[in-house]
Amino acid sequence: RDINRFPWAGRLAGSWDDIRAEWDGFTQAGGQLPHLRDLLDEDQGSDGPWKAGLLISKGKPATRLAERFPTTVERTLDVPGIWSALWSVLPPGTELPEHQGPNAGVLRFHLGVDCPEHSALRVNDTVLPYQDKRAVLFDDTALHEAWNRGSTDRVTLFLEVLRPASGRSDLLNRATQRLLALDRRYRDAPARADEWDAALNHGLF
Repeated sequence: RDINRFPWAGRLAGSWDDIRAEWDGFTQAGGQLPHLRDLLDEDQGSDGPWKAGLLISKGKPATRLAERFPTTVERTLDVPGIWSALWSVLPPGTELPEHQGPNAGVLRFHLGVDCPEHSALRVNDTVLPYQDKRAVLFDDTALHEAWNRGSTDRVTLFLEVLRPASGRSDLLNRATQRLLALDRRYRDAPARADEWDAALNHGLF
């Protein structure tokens, strides 16, 4: 997607310094994130670990982890149509095979926060190297894959944003997203996130 059509994307990318500072503070304190499969209670099909930290669910801060990233969450909540947000971490050697999401009602946004060389996203026939401060917006129903063939973790801020619409179409999409959120994978994810946070980061914060 032409990201220049979405002013909020530029504003969020312009907050990179503050977002990166909060991420660095978390990791320097020893903070850890669980595997995404443990948050969703379902294997995501990745070759290698895929770690995630849930921040926003159904448009609202959802977890104790969100309290540790006040500026990141504040700036993310300014995004029109924000539906969910999380930290997405691919350790070295992790590959997400080609797939496509079933949900046409949201767009995916990735902001590179700490990205090594040789990490990238492919959407259809376009390969986009992950880079610090670089923002990418794409349709989740397109065929896509991602990988980290670098030597350090690839960290992005990962958003789901309601597809721009108006009137009845917007109301219908919002109702559809609320129904999808009743799926146990997503409904129970905030509680699982807090359980894992307590287990992984006890006494650190």
